[in-house]
Amino acid sequence: MLKRFKVKAAHAGLIASLGFNVIAKMPGIVSVFIILPLVAKALGTMAYGELQSALALGTLCTLPFGGIKMVGRRLLATSVGDDDRTRQANIFLTTTVFMTLATVGAIVVLLGASVGHKWSNQVFIWIGLLPILAGFLNTFDNLRASYNEHYITALFQLICQMVIYFAVYHFGIPSRDVMLAGLSLQLPFALASLFTLIALLGVRPYLLKGRVVELQRMVLPALGVVMADGALSALLNLSVYWLDAMGDAKMAAWLGTFVRLFQSFMSPVLLILFPLTSYIAIHWKKFSPERQNFMHKLFVIAGFGYGAAVGLLMALGGPLYINHMFKLEVHGDKSDVIALSLFMGAIITQKAYTMVVDSVAEARFIYYGTLMITLFGVGASGVSMQ
Repeated sequence: MLKRFKVKAAHAGLIASLGFNVIAKMPGIVSVFIILPLVAKALGTMAYGELQSALALGTLCTLPFGGIKMVGRRLLATSVGDDDRTRQANIFLTTTVFMTLATVGAIVVLLGASVGHKWSNQVFIWIGLLPILAGFLNTFDNLRASYNEHYITALFQLICQMVIYFAVYHFGIPSRDVMLAGLSLQLPFALASLFTLIALLGVRPYLLKGRVVELQRMVLPALGVVMADGALSALLNLSVYWLDAMGDAKMAAWLGTFVRLFQSFMSPVLLILFPLTSYIAIHWKKFSPERQNFMHKLFVIAGFGYGAAVGLLMALGGPLYINHMFKLEVHGDKSDVIALSLFMGAIITQKAYTMVVDSVAEARFIYYGTLMITLFGVGASGVSMQ
């Protein structure tokens, strides 16, 4: 009877997480079509391009974060499935310490990169810190999801987005106020993650009683995830930052906006798969080999289908969206837009599959294969610029 109750509670948690995730995405759509154009209008094309560049640089510095969070979530979900509170506390503290060290390293890299970059205003350095702070706090969204309770994070995101976006829409953004513009884009998620941490420790104070253990066990798998998911997303952010660093802030503004539109299409993948893969990780050992194999095939087919649809939508609708909503002075070349859209569709396909694989095991073949393809793309780009 108790076992049946736990199963029903787990199903209810999964359904709640999926439902709240979808609802929490609604303000994000408002952000893409209303808040982001307001930011661009308030800053002007050049400053808006630098804003996108600074956010891209900050996000680029968070490259190691994804691997640490993914491995921490997987290990914690396994210990939750085993009902081992001692190991849960140890993994929570180890992941937090690991992420703290990575965050300090990211800040050092950001400051070092900013030394050689001629920003028009030094406030853009502080803008670059915002994605790093948000990325660190997002650790606790991942760890909360290990308990099949991502609906709590989604609820906090919904509330924070509604409050901040309403304030931005109602009061507007003062002309050239770069910091307020950056906060309007990053603060809702950072605050939601902070509230998630407070709520998580309020319910499970025993998590603070852990010790730093199994750090070595986390390092290599985390690097593997970085080589796969991190390398692909890093290319997009590096492209935006590189354009601004080379003196083309206007094109950086265009590409940065195109990337943000892509991220809004990618969100449904994360919204659905994030709680779903956490649920799978908790119960994976109980699945039969046939059911495990079915899960792999399902994620491949679903990821490929949605990735192809997004690639097509980005190629056809992306330029129309930017030209209509932002009135930027530059436009993306048609062949470049098509190639970039196909690449984005491939990222979604890869992300859909690796999320389920990473949640239950290591996928070294995928890690190394993705890294090799990424390095080949970087090399080909370098040769074409000669």
